[in-house]
Amino acid sequence: KVLIDGKDVFAMKDRELTIFRRRNIGFIFQAFNLIPELTVEQNILFPVLLDYQKPDRAYLEELLTVLNLKDRRKHLPSQLSGGQQQRVAIGRALMTRPSLILADEPTGNLDSHSGAEVMRILHELHREGRTVILITHDNEIAANAHRVIRIQDGQVVEDYINADK
Repeated sequence: KVLIDGKDVFAMKDRELTIFRRRNIGFIFQAFNLIPELTVEQNILFPVLLDYQKPDRAYLEELLTVLNLKDRRKHLPSQLSGGQQQRVAIGRALMTRPSLILADEPTGNLDSHSGAEVMRILHELHREGRTVILITHDNEIAANAHRVIRIQDGQVVEDYINADK
């Protein structure tokens, strides 16, 4: 069993699982996976619109502010730096207010400054009570996590809590 918000995801039918994922899990990809024809604002709103929901414009403004993207809201992904694109991807992942955020190498394509900013945002989300599962090969990033689970050849080889994180 895998329970997310008390619901067994393995007991769900495909359509139900698709809707559940869209509404309850935010995905942040290393390759950003932004839609090139959509603006920053449209990319962030996309999961809500895909779900035929009315966007919370106040929350969109809050995300654009926190992610330092207000002045880039009408830009296309090709007009953004890598760090800005990753922040758009984070905004898209957060727009549905998911309880679980899965981040696959979110700093892998970024310079050290942009990577540190992304990690600051993810740490803040964790402090707010969201579950953030971050997959990384970067030992420095892993060392700053609250809990570290190391997997090698499909087996858990280490599992510890950083008490000071």
